[in-house]
Amino acid sequence: MIKKEDRRVERTKETLRQTFKILVKEKGYSHVKVKDIVEKANYNRTTFYVHYESKDELAADVIHREMVDFEYEFCKPTRENPLLDLTRMKPEGTDVFQYIVENRDYYDLLVMEDRIPHIQEQLLKKIQYIFQNRMSFVSDQYAEINDSYFVQYRSYGIFGFIIEWIRNDYNASPSEMARRIINLLYIQSSLMIQLKNEEAIMKR
Repeated sequence: MIKKEDRRVERTKETLRQTFKILVKEKGYSHVKVKDIVEKANYNRTTFYVHYESKDELAADVIHREMVDFEYEFCKPTRENPLLDLTRMKPEGTDVFQYIVENRDYYDLLVMEDRIPHIQEQLLKKIQYIFQNRMSFVSDQYAEINDSYFVQYRSYGIFGFIIEWIRNDYNASPSEMARRIINLLYIQSSLMIQLKNEEAIMKR
């Protein structure tokens, strides 16, 4: 009985989340009211407030769930080994861009003018978290310079790639985007080795 109840609750919340995303896309975040959500979802306000205290809490839940799934997809290439060797990484081994396309009902919201507050910032923070905690690169072990700079460099680079891709209506295929990101990361990692070598020369 408890499991059936849990499934019913989750179905209701999922309907509210999906309805919310549709309305934000149609009207912009600031123009969406709880009244709009429950009417379109065919619920009443009481049902909404059983699950969420406000529109902002619903928005936070939408972002949180999406970022959990994004992290899972982004980290697939390192599921077995958190140390990435970019010379061996293939575009077809990276599913995150296909995932973004399949979930564009969320990712389209990132580039709206009247978007959900902090939706872009949460994506950037998630990418930063991944590079700080979930993966590293073969070349990192050779670098004694401040690695936090390269975490930011990689994070902002990939974040910018994704945002521009969405703004351009996903004008490159997921596999092409994966290839570009691998090349970007490879160049950055090569730069780390180059800087380390230059640092060693200067110390002589």
